[in-house]
Amino acid sequence: MITPGDRVVLDTNIRVFGLRAHPEKPACAALLDRLRAFRVVLPRQVLRELQVNLAPAEMRMLFALLRQLPTRAEIHWEMVKSETIRRYQELGCKMGDAVIAAHLDELGVRVLISENRHFLSEIEGLPFQTLSAEDALAELDDGSA
Repeated sequence: MITPGDRVVLDTNIRVFGLRAHPEKPACAALLDRLRAFRVVLPRQVLRELQVNLAPAEMRMLFALLRQLPTRAEIHWEMVKSETIRRYQELGCKMGDAVIAAHLDELGVRVLISENRHFLSEIEGLPFQTLSAEDALAELDDGSA
């Protein structure tokens, strides 16, 4: 459950689909319009993926959007512990997902918003929940956030 002011990580795909207003993923663009409801956390792995997947103009758009937030986005360039990454790999995560999961774990972030429907879905007892953009918006609209 998302509550106002929760620290959240938006997976790379949310930002890419949202900034590009992908016609099959309208919830991603709508979520970017409602970022003010969250405290946005940007871990190193997501930043690196964004640098690879977004054009320079899109990166500028992203940071312009982040500058408009009432609470400054937390940007974390620190690397996570290799033991934490390895633990998530042993649970069945591929490397990129294991690194993102390790960031969430070490930073104490309890919500990941991602369009990767299968992100860690087979692993029980994680210290965070994964929501789609549509589910996150529904929680906001239901008044539960």
